[in-house]
Amino acid sequence: MVAPGEIAARVAACRRQAGERRFLGLRLPDFDPATLLDDPLANNVTASYERPAQGLLLVGVGEAGRAECAPGQGPEGLRDAARALLAGDCDSETPELRPRLLGGFAFDGRTPPRAPWQGFAPGALVLPRLLFVREGGVTGVVIAPGVDPDEVASALAPHATEAVGERAMHIAQDVDRTHWLTSVAAVAGEVRDGAYEKAVLAASRELEADGVIAVGAALARLRQDYPHCHLFTVTAGDATFLGASPELLVSLRDGVVRSLGLAGSARRGADDTEDEAMGQALLGSAKDRIEHETVVRALREGLAPLTQHLRAPNQPALLKLRNIQHLATDVTAEAADGVDVLALVAGLHPTPAVCGYPSAAARAVIESHETFDRGWYAGPVGWMDARGDGEFAVGLRSALVRGQRAWLFAGAGIMGDSVPASELAEIEMKFQPLTNALSGGRAS
Repeated sequence: MVAPGEIAARVAACRRQAGERRFLGLRLPDFDPATLLDDPLANNVTASYERPAQGLLLVGVGEAGRAECAPGQGPEGLRDAARALLAGDCDSETPELRPRLLGGFAFDGRTPPRAPWQGFAPGALVLPRLLFVREGGVTGVVIAPGVDPDEVASALAPHATEAVGERAMHIAQDVDRTHWLTSVAAVAGEVRDGAYEKAVLAASRELEADGVIAVGAALARLRQDYPHCHLFTVTAGDATFLGASPELLVSLRDGVVRSLGLAGSARRGADDTEDEAMGQALLGSAKDRIEHETVVRALREGLAPLTQHLRAPNQPALLKLRNIQHLATDVTAEAADGVDVLALVAGLHPTPAVCGYPSAAARAVIESHETFDRGWYAGPVGWMDARGDGEFAVGLRSALVRGQRAWLFAGAGIMGDSVPASELAEIEMKFQPLTNALSGGRAS
């Protein structure tokens, strides 16, 4: 266990040697940054991002600076401000302990957010005062310039709430099923008529708990149940956006670009035999294959002007999660000179997996049929560093939590042969991970 007094002395000694205006990266081999996520609000966690199966965890505490989008500005509009926040030397004990910004962007940042997204900008990247890192077997903290040694020591004794078991929850406002089914039928008809190729319609469900929802306990369940997903939190005021997304939008590391085409879904089988049969049926589904190929084609088109040597398999694989399986295609490329992760995010978002195709037509469909603000649902969420490297997931399988209330979000891709009742069943299936995580498996 790290002694707070010892780390405060280490920080003070490094400050004397390096100066107050430098970042510091110090190893903390005996500290588990995940303990800060037991109660993110109490521990002043502004944002977090993790890939449990890959051993990556980033936890930002406090805010040393912020780059924030105005409506319509978009990810690339934050480039200069992001570079300014990350400017400055870093005295680090290892390359993994380097400054990074955490945050993300709304699905549609052209307009100011509406309820329940009060406090969330159209996009924001935050420089934490303390960035706790676990990556590549290294654990430590990156300390922003000017942070007092005692502040570091205090963060090493995190607050922890008691573990919360099952939490009684009820539906405060449900999906308008009549509106949903009518919309799906109308969109499918327009696709058949050739108006556009695909549109993604989302739905929202508001839950109310019998007490304050324990975000830390929900994260722990997601970490256990979905270790291969991208887990994230972003907090604004008293609200936290959290999720466990299966979909990588884009990553850039050492010039290598990666993205994941994800579209086409089926539930998991009750046993291995049924699961295999359902997976093979998904691979053989003409509707799902066409939907998936539309997504991969759009990824190719978005990456083409920003990369070279782009590669994508001709046949999708199955990505199997706890309650759902998807068609998935890994796309890789090499970044062109001068391209950073913000350019890649801007070039790819929104993909047909969360919007439709062509994008402009699908956005118009969404605006005419959806009656709620998606906010940051289905937007890019992740991190970037001073080199312009970074990783952003698509904010899926997610919820916004404020006190005793939670708003769940899920979407389905509508094609010409979509069956409204089947698409509604897919929405219910996609609500399940966050419903279980927030309630401990008990919801009515």
